[in-house]
Amino acid sequence: MKALAYNLRGFGREGRRTQLRDYMRSNRLDILGLQETIRQDFTAAELRSLECGGQFAWNWLPANGHSGGLLLGFRDETFEVGEWRKGVFFISTKILQRNINMIWCFMLVYGPADHGRTEEFLGELEQAVADCQVPLVIAGDFNLIRSAGDKSTDNIDWPRVRRFNDSIAAMALREINRAGARYTWTNRQLNPIRCVLDRVFVSTAWEARFPICSVTAVTRIGSDHNPLLLDNGEATRCPPPRFFFQTWWFSVHGFGELVSAKLNHFLLDLGPHRDCIDLWQCVARNLRQFLKGWGANLGKEKRLFKENLLT
Repeated sequence: MKALAYNLRGFGREGRRTQLRDYMRSNRLDILGLQETIRQDFTAAELRSLECGGQFAWNWLPANGHSGGLLLGFRDETFEVGEWRKGVFFISTKILQRNINMIWCFMLVYGPADHGRTEEFLGELEQAVADCQVPLVIAGDFNLIRSAGDKSTDNIDWPRVRRFNDSIAAMALREINRAGARYTWTNRQLNPIRCVLDRVFVSTAWEARFPICSVTAVTRIGSDHNPLLLDNGEATRCPPPRFFFQTWWFSVHGFGELVSAKLNHFLLDLGPHRDCIDLWQCVARNLRQFLKGWGANLGKEKRLFKENLLT
């Protein structure tokens, strides 16, 4: 199971959905959580455009004017989604993970940039965690730091840091150590300020079930935040790559003669004692295996030829 939490700074920005589809496809995500969508609503077509390899169950928290907004989706093949819960700063639901028959909760949060509302944010979070009686994952942009190492400058509000850490301790949560980027946010100025604002927390019960879970900060593109990729450590079964016959192979010089020679070679190797069905299956399997390797080498040659032309 893989989940992506990403503050994308606007769902409607150019290239955002293409970028999200690339994340979905390359990681085969089971959970997608977006913060700061800056959208009040989503059309069915927009949501379907994000679904790569299966349908998702979606819900969202509308933006407040031109800021905020959360979108959360779960792959139907992996999860059965229960009742949704929404707060001012979070959206969550209990889910049944089908392959292990386990019920747990995923909560997506977006902490206020206005630190005058930090107490309200942490209070709501503590209450939501207290009400949750199943293993829990909390991910998102908290807009808070936990230590001096979480910020590239010395301008730190230590009472707010202590309040955040006290809240985490009161909720009995543990942050999953992050691999990749040292900071998850930058203001992208000439002399930039960098902070760790995006995090993934889990309850002890969830971590006990998935002890080799990991979090990776994905390369930041477009947004000023790094997406966080949570992997629960379960082995992902990847189907073997399928063979596709390319019609343009007919235009390759000598292709017909090559296939004819291979067919004769396979028939001679099998011998005359095979029946028609057996011959067909064996020849088709051997020819498919040969063309798969031949096509891969041909594609490599074309790529090298293009690279030589460009250089």
